[in-house]
Amino acid sequence: MNPRRCARRTLPAILAAAMLCAAAGASAQELYKLVDATGHVTFADRPDAALVPQAASEPEPARLPKRIAGISSPRAAAIVDAKEAARRLQQAQLTRSRGIEPLPGEKAQHAKDGVVSERYLRRQEKLQLLVEQAQRRANETSRPQVAAR
Repeated sequence: MNPRRCARRTLPAILAAAMLCAAAGASAQELYKLVDATGHVTFADRPDAALVPQAASEPEPARLPKRIAGISSPRAAAIVDAKEAARRLQQAQLTRSRGIEPLPGEKAQHAKDGVVSERYLRRQEKLQLLVEQAQRRANETSRPQVAAR
């Protein structure tokens, strides 16, 4: 066998094995978000007693949209956001009302009229969840608008 040919075949395998061995040492560690008195944020692998630790994945509080494509005031942006949420709620309610009737294959086999399958019930639950999410979003967006009046 030709030594060059043998080297061409084994070199990639050796490099791949070396990379795998090097990556095996990496492991997940805890991450701490530290904020000092001036608000300077630092990430570290261990907490520091001098700084106040906060969760690294802390959600941001809900805020009014600052700007939507050419809308200059936050209040106008909140109104547009509220109208969009109301439109999506109407659309979700319409989709649910149109989905009341069982689709082909959603009636239970060998059953009398009116008996539906598990598939129909799961689809109805999804439609109900869609309406509930849209309702929640509409309620969230209407609060800033009411407060601004």
